[in-house]
Amino acid sequence: MYTIGSIDGNVWTANDEILAKRAADMLNQHYPNYLWAVNVNSTPSGGVMIIKNFSVSYRYGYVLHTEKLDNKLKKVMRAGGDILERAKLNRGRWLEEELKHIDGVPDRHQPIPSLGIII
Repeated sequence: MYTIGSIDGNVWTANDEILAKRAADMLNQHYPNYLWAVNVNSTPSGGVMIIKNFSVSYRYGYVLHTEKLDNKLKKVMRAGGDILERAKLNRGRWLEEELKHIDGVPDRHQPIPSLGIII
């Protein structure tokens, strides 16, 4: 296992980078034109994958345990679709729709009406 770096005791490896790239590519293929962000952080006790859609929110996303992922990354695809569904956006190509409300997000973090930006 090749270590790329370590910050605050968290080590990330080339395998983490490869898995993150695979997941991001898959999300971009199924849900194009959205701003997907994927990060993988492995630890000796297990790792996590963090999935966010910056078209929706930089604050909220999904955390998946890497040891529970299958080879086809179906949970990643479902997580991406759920993020879009909660924001009431198209589960396909982004049509640059205006964000109005994101289910499960506190009112103080909802989009500003008619601006479509998250505070």
